Amino acid sequence: MIDHSIYMHRAIDLAQRATNAVQTNPKVGSVLVYQDRIIGEGYHMKYGEGHAEVNCINSVKEKDQHLIPNSRMYVTLEPCHHQGKTPPCVDLIIKHNIQEVIIGCTDPNPKVSGQSIEKLKSIGVNVIEGICENECLELIRPFIKSMTQKLPWVHLKFAKSKFNYMAATDEQVWLSTPQSKLYVHRLRSQIDAIMIGTNTAMTDNPSLTTRLVDGSSPIRIVLDRQGKLSKDLKVLSDGHPTIYVTSTIRALPDYVNILIHNFEEENHLAKLLSQLYHLRIYSVIIEGGATLLKSFSKANLWDEATVIRTQHELSSGSKAPNLNGKLIDRINCVSDVIDNFRRI
Repeated sequence: MIDHSIYMHRAIDLAQRATNAVQTNPKVGSVLVYQDRIIGEGYHMKYGEGHAEVNCINSVKEKDQHLIPNSRMYVTLEPCHHQGKTPPCVDLIIKHNIQEVIIGCTDPNPKVSGQSIEKLKSIGVNVIEGICENECLELIRPFIKSMTQKLPWVHLKFAKSKFNYMAATDEQVWLSTPQSKLYVHRLRSQIDAIMIGTNTAMTDNPSLTTRLVDGSSPIRIVLDRQGKLSKDLKVLSDGHPTIYVTSTIRALPDYVNILIHNFEEENHLAKLLSQLYHLRIYSVIIEGGATLLKSFSKANLWDEATVIRTQHELSSGSKAPNLNGKLIDRINCVSDVIDNFRRI
């Protein structure tokens, strides 16, 4: 009896290596197994380039290529059925005469949605579905939201003191440890954009980059209702891409994309998310300040949250938001505790 979960977990591990370079595409991993030996593996690395199945097959060494038809392919997500930036992966599987395909979960894209599974079954391929399904679905939650709601995945992030305060009044206070900061920079490298409000931009003057880890920096999104932020702030002067959300036109460098937005409109944050989606922002992390974080929390416009609980004794200023979420992961990081939540 083959334990398919062993190889699917390897495919999941591979998929988790993907970064925000996949853009709208899901994170997918694939493994090719001959008897009990992995002969090929791959994952989707960049939007517009080879999918997991392509990279998996291409990784097979020349001396093992004759084994491909007699191997089992594991893939975390149903192979694509349609012609997009790349040819359909289901046709590649058929071309290589692979006779057994083990799939983690069905593709929520209406252009696929079980069609590849049916096509493989119709020509006699043995298809096994639902192996480690929940873990495979977890990989693609942002993709599912993109497909079904046409909105970016929203991730809240904040640190708070032992007394539940996240910021002092009109001054910068670092609450978390350097190790937690490294965790945050790694998190940023997985996200398309990072959003802050006016007060955070003025008080902290952050760079909002991933300078502590390898990986691309997210696009900065700065909300400035009254257009009062100084042009000398890093987010408006350092040359990195920024989306500047304001209600009034002003002169700014070419690398700053000015987005005119009606802050007085009802449900304006939901409408802002829709605008960002159409600007190809498919995931965004909200890093502050307290007012902006609380606004997203109160409006239930978040999907995931990272809360860094510190031992700092800050006991006044801005209180941290209270989240109605389910704890999905906890990490001890020196003196900090990093809690990750999913919105209920």
